[in-house]
Amino acid sequence: MEKWLSYGMETVKIFIVFIVCLLAFYYGILWLSNSYEADERLNKPQKNYEEVKLNSELIYS
Repeated sequence: MEKWLSYGMETVKIFIVFIVCLLAFYYGILWLSNSYEADERLNKPQKNYEEVKLNSELIYS
């Protein structure tokens, strides 16, 4: 009986460590996402652009 109780406690400890690591990863991803929202390189361009196709196909503007 004591053996099963020991296994149960080890399982609970591993589960708690897993949950803590999972939460740290989740909030780390949220932090990175928020920090990249203000990055001006990721904004869409303000001007119109032209799509150029090779091999003498049509040029769209």
